[in-house]
Amino acid sequence: MTLPQNKKRARSDSEKEARRTAILGATRRKIDSDGFDKVTMNAIAHEAGVSKGTLYLYAQSKEELFLALFVETMEEVVTRIEDTATEDTLAEVLTHAPAEVPLFLALLARLFAVIEPNVSDEALFEEKRRMREMGLRVANVIARLTGAPEEQARGASMVLMLTMQGAAQFDIATQRDPETVPDDLKQAFAVQAFTKSYSVAVRLILWGLTQP
Repeated sequence: MTLPQNKKRARSDSEKEARRTAILGATRRKIDSDGFDKVTMNAIAHEAGVSKGTLYLYAQSKEELFLALFVETMEEVVTRIEDTATEDTLAEVLTHAPAEVPLFLALLARLFAVIEPNVSDEALFEEKRRMREMGLRVANVIARLTGAPEEQARGASMVLMLTMQGAAQFDIATQRDPETVPDDLKQAFAVQAFTKSYSVAVRLILWGLTQP
């Protein structure tokens, strides 16, 4: 039996990469339409136009796809930082770049507690290496624009990532109808919005690099 063209097994490296891109695109669309909790491997396969068996050649669970998608969005964030940050705008770019890339913060908020515990070691280690490399790229930007020693810049990059994850989790909690929030908690919820809470951390961390 001849399979439809989009359901044939990819043979060449370029075909495999195109198929992977299509699958991640389908994952994005299903997250947007259904939400993280309701996404299924069946739905992703249908959206991508591949068989479920083919999908499992690329990922063993939806969490593996979420992890790959997180790394893809992190690459977008890091590229924005590299391309746009200057000595005068470093703090602003570090604060706003994560919020400007769709899905990045939502994936980051779920990364450590939901996504990583549910993927294979092989997939986790591969993506962790890519994340480490991107963290070093951010550290290089920080060192270049602040004059901080490379070791300190790397430490700052790591702390920024951990702080960003916490701020992203708080931001998820604030995405609700303000009318449902009691008056005595409205200010607390407003302060927890990502760019407000994270900007304070960014400026403190960068300030610390300038101290003797």
